[in-house]
Amino acid sequence: MRILSAKEAKLVDRLAIKKFNIIGTNLMENAGEAIAKRAACISEGGLIGIICGKGNNGGDGFACAVKLRKMGLNCELFLTASVDLLSDDSKHFYSLCLELGIPMKHSLNAKDVNLNHLDIIIDGLLGIGITGEVRDHYRRWIELINNSGAIKISIDIPSGINATSGDVCGLAVNADRTVTMGFLKQGLVIQPGKSLAGEVEIADLGYPEEVYNGLGDNKNFIDESLIDDCIKSPKINTYKHKQGKLLLLAGSRGFTGAAILAGNAAMRSGAGLVLSIIPESINGTLEKCLIEPITFPLQDDGKGFLDENAISSISEKLDWCDAVLMGPGLGTNPAVLKIVKFVINEATKPVLIDADALTHISNCQKDLKKTNTQLILTPHYGEASRIFNIDLKQIRKDPFSFIRNVADESGCVVVLKGSPTIIASKQETVVNTTGHQGLATAGSGDVLSGIMGSFLCQGFPTESAAKLAVFIHGKCADTLLHEKGYRGLIASDLISKVPSVLAGYELK
Repeated sequence: MRILSAKEAKLVDRLAIKKFNIIGTNLMENAGEAIAKRAACISEGGLIGIICGKGNNGGDGFACAVKLRKMGLNCELFLTASVDLLSDDSKHFYSLCLELGIPMKHSLNAKDVNLNHLDIIIDGLLGIGITGEVRDHYRRWIELINNSGAIKISIDIPSGINATSGDVCGLAVNADRTVTMGFLKQGLVIQPGKSLAGEVEIADLGYPEEVYNGLGDNKNFIDESLIDDCIKSPKINTYKHKQGKLLLLAGSRGFTGAAILAGNAAMRSGAGLVLSIIPESINGTLEKCLIEPITFPLQDDGKGFLDENAISSISEKLDWCDAVLMGPGLGTNPAVLKIVKFVINEATKPVLIDADALTHISNCQKDLKKTNTQLILTPHYGEASRIFNIDLKQIRKDPFSFIRNVADESGCVVVLKGSPTIIASKQETVVNTTGHQGLATAGSGDVLSGIMGSFLCQGFPTESAAKLAVFIHGKCADTLLHEKGYRGLIASDLISKVPSVLAGYELK
């Protein structure tokens, strides 16, 4: 299942027609047939209205009307633009609609239209080309569609949704279903576009496989079969050292909770040993809450955070551990930067860089390329903007392109936390399918890093550890939804759910 940006989708269409000699009207006919079949499945003999814009979405609408008429279903067309503005392919199906006597209204002004008599509305108003704000003319049509009580089916993408970013361009159709053509558009998997698309169906238009060659990055979803393949019961003769040793560099005064959540999440996810290197002045607090993880307090002279004096002790443990998790609550004091740089430069085991450690990355990005080990970076959008000095709006325009560039330039596996979370490695870019908005709670990211660090120390490759952790983290939230709701979910709830979620795979 491919995921393409608007630019890539247009390129595929051009290549299909010019290089592979696929006739444009054939693509439009296939699209119209797919939409008509979806409408027929939910129609109970009521009237279907098709709103047609001047673009190819409108052409797909005309093709749909032809198919509906041949299926014996009642439909009528609403043209929102002059016929002179239609493409040649669209005019072809418009002419067929005229020949078949399909009722149509050339209604350039939505104020003159009433849609309340319709049972189904097919939205062919705007397509994947929209980038700026919806113009007033189309805005009135979108309002008219949304205010109707009819079932709404959008062609390709709900009108008003940016097909690359998923953003609402001022106003968008709130669809019950979307029939998208050939492949998913990024705007259908990124919020808020994902929610406004309703149930999404991919229509096979007959693109040859070769048309996708040269697009570059392969974007797809995390396949649950990966979880099935990776999460097995441990070997019967295993012991704690074989189950993975995680070195946790976390915690500072005022941020002990982050270290606690990460350490406990790592243990609940299967790590055999977790050693938490922490400032001595906060050890009393942490030892009360970290029962299974071992605390290794280092003198901090009461400052409440680790500095370069901790480096010699950290160095001794880098060989001992199987992976390093660095960052939750570690502190943003400039003195912490030396620890972050040291670990990146000296570690030979996989390193997960999260939270406060990410804050320091902006001052040592060159070190990422020179490291002797594999790194995972886990920024959310705001952190990514600060770390890489890129405007947040620019990231949101195309988060897939952004994360791809960061992964390529840094050589790291990059986990861009958001809705949805996107993961980029050298091999591919994948989108998570689990989780919900209840994860927007303090400490949720610390739990995720603990799960991910645990999988790293258990020996999973960085790409697999990242995908497994993000998927499991989200699935814990999903299983807690009816019990905790969205607002009632807190980070520690997720930790308590990790064992049963993992057991569902281990015990198959």
